[in-house]
Amino acid sequence: MVFYYITLAILLVAYALIAIFVLDRLKNTKIANLIFCLVTVICYLGVVIIALIQNGWSDWNFLNTLPTANVSPFMFFICPIYLLLPKKPKDYFLNLIVLLSIGMIVSPVFGIVYNIYRDYAFHGQFVLDYAAHMSLSLWGLYIVKSHQIELNVKDSLISGSLIVGVALTMLIINLIFNTSFFGLSLRGKHNIYNVVLVENSFLSCLIYFGGLLAILLAGYLFNRYLVYKKKDA
Repeated sequence: MVFYYITLAILLVAYALIAIFVLDRLKNTKIANLIFCLVTVICYLGVVIIALIQNGWSDWNFLNTLPTANVSPFMFFICPIYLLLPKKPKDYFLNLIVLLSIGMIVSPVFGIVYNIYRDYAFHGQFVLDYAAHMSLSLWGLYIVKSHQIELNVKDSLISGSLIVGVALTMLIINLIFNTSFFGLSLRGKHNIYNVVLVENSFLSCLIYFGGLLAILLAGYLFNRYLVYKKKDA
């Protein structure tokens, strides 16, 4: 249990220090973006490989690391695509990272607190998962601080609709094949980040999409605040 408290403290302190003292000093956006991308992907692949070695192909713990499991592993998996995108799609991708920046740091914090609450065993690969979340979140803050995109309503709606569209696609696939990708099952296999909040599958889906939209909105509002704060400084 003590490892969770230590990990949470390190996560929050490291996040705050990097956000406050490091991001503004990264002047070369191409190199900085590449570093954030590589750190995120390497940490994510570490989680996948460890889960595979320890649990095997068919185990839930491994399957839960795949990009079909939820928004976080999906974003980690597609990060390298950013390097190949032309200008406009790349801007939408960066905008999406910005919108998810708050959710990406809130997720591991809640995950640690929940694991402490249920007295869940600590596993080393959790650290890599938390690091991947932190890296992607910091990347979102850096994108705003370095003025790489114009954070406006129109572009944010387009960017946000991309991840919502992915979730809707998973829901349709689940309906057809009776799977539970993203936890969006309407046949009793539902969950929200591995937690069954309600028994009703339809209500669970509504909560999921409502939560996803709330996270995107929170990311937009917080980073808009950063933009205005930067202008007033």
